[in-house]
Amino acid sequence: MSPVVPSLPPHLVQLGFDYVLAVEAGDDVQAARLAPEVEQLPGLLPGIAELIVFPVTALSNDTDPCADSFVLDEVGVIYLMAIRAWATHAPAAAAPGIARTIAHFVGQVLADAPTDVVHALQALRDEQVARARTVVATVGALHR
Repeated sequence: MSPVVPSLPPHLVQLGFDYVLAVEAGDDVQAARLAPEVEQLPGLLPGIAELIVFPVTALSNDTDPCADSFVLDEVGVIYLMAIRAWATHAPAAAAPGIARTIAHFVGQVLADAPTDVVHALQALRDEQVARARTVVATVGALHR
């Protein structure tokens, strides 16, 4: 999880991923149904992007850093800064483009094949919703 992004609650993780999936699948009805909620939360899609991008691009503690790892980390930071700026300056207009950008990243970097983007997004959604639920449960248990 990104050290920069606070944990999103499970229902917002679900909403963000469902919107990205609807846009990627070309489901205009579902995307239009979810758009008002997504547009009211301009930080939601950048938060979803961070959940996906940081684990892939951030410097890892598992290996020795090298020039390539620093470059990859910086590319990830710049990518996420651009998405956040896009969402900040035009939240309603930016949502479909940010969703397509997230799906493109998944297709190019994480999916087994470019045609497998929806499946990869669904797996990421399920993993991140489960992670968000775990965080909520852990925080709830600590406050009892």
